Amino acid sequence: MWYLHDALVSYLCNHLSRTPKINHYKRSTPPISVPLNKLFSNTFPLSIHESIQDYKVKDDLFSFQHNLLSTLPFYPNPDKDGRSSEVIQVPIDENNNYINEYVIYPNHKTKKAYASANHLVMVHGYGSGLGLFLKNFGAVTMDNWVVHAIDLFGYGCSSRPPFTPTSFEQVEAWFHDSFATWMRRRQIPRQNALVMAHSMGAYLMASYGINVDPDFCRRLVMVSPGGIIDHKKPIVIPAYFERLWERNISPFSLVRKASFYGSKLVSGWSYRRFSELPDSERVSLHKYVYGIFQARGSGEYMLNYLLKPGANPRHPMVDRKIERCNCQFDWWYGQDDWMNVHGGEVCSERLRRSGKSSTVVEIADAGHHVYLDNATEFNRMLVEKMRDW
Repeated sequence: MWYLHDALVSYLCNHLSRTPKINHYKRSTPPISVPLNKLFSNTFPLSIHESIQDYKVKDDLFSFQHNLLSTLPFYPNPDKDGRSSEVIQVPIDENNNYINEYVIYPNHKTKKAYASANHLVMVHGYGSGLGLFLKNFGAVTMDNWVVHAIDLFGYGCSSRPPFTPTSFEQVEAWFHDSFATWMRRRQIPRQNALVMAHSMGAYLMASYGINVDPDFCRRLVMVSPGGIIDHKKPIVIPAYFERLWERNISPFSLVRKASFYGSKLVSGWSYRRFSELPDSERVSLHKYVYGIFQARGSGEYMLNYLLKPGANPRHPMVDRKIERCNCQFDWWYGQDDWMNVHGGEVCSERLRRSGKSSTVVEIADAGHHVYLDNATEFNRMLVEKMRDW
């Protein structure tokens, strides 16, 4: 792969030396790629100097996470209302692997009554991490609720061991086993648990209910879930993109090969994605996603086992026995979502026929990252589920 590194660095030196203006906010689109000659037609707002500075501390993921969470009023110290939070690493095996968790307590009373409190578990999607829920943490803290945001095994600031699964079943077990251990170690009471999961995280939580524990939570909120059904419309996949996908070569590989230009490369996405946030949050989120994007590959290699090139599912949830899950379901999509809401409707109808509660909602002014695109409405809906507990 050395030739890829040399070619990329040469390109970056020639084309990314300017610091252009930040483009306007842009929602996520399907991972279907673009022609190679347009791949770098983007703008990359971060300066070379800033990119080099980020590269120097690229391996300190916890520092990126700490600086991001420090934009919250209740981290690392409690706020005036008594809300407090902390980052912990929960051991999950004898090899010193752990799940990274950010936990929030609304007050000292709830912290002491942990076992009898209600628990909101927040699970991110593919290639992401708990920090992307930054605009939700403050809104969902309320009396008698402990909030747990976790990095899935092999993602974010969780352990990133070599990815060893060689089949779909082993891939699911990789995530399910680590999640089950985390639930047990953290003593999450199943009937007092509301799990909110996004994209591929939602798929993994639903399959956890099917394969491992049908009663692992009382309610499961599936936010723009991936792997449910094919796209609304057929999509054209460039041949080169299909070959890269099948070989598990992802955009994260590109960032790693970009050396000290990696943070600048990421800014082509992050500065538009977070452009509507205050400067302190936007900068901290950019550094955070750069940190987790360039970190050693691990859990990301699950992608080709679950999705075909272009992100149609290899094992659609609509073809699996989702009615085995005994929790209440909610399926939330953005109105401009590239995920197909029909998949949620099909699963929801099947759940209702089996006597389970299941609803489907499309959220206005939002795309795939519903929790960020329209955080106000998303937070209102989630808080409503918590208050009606």
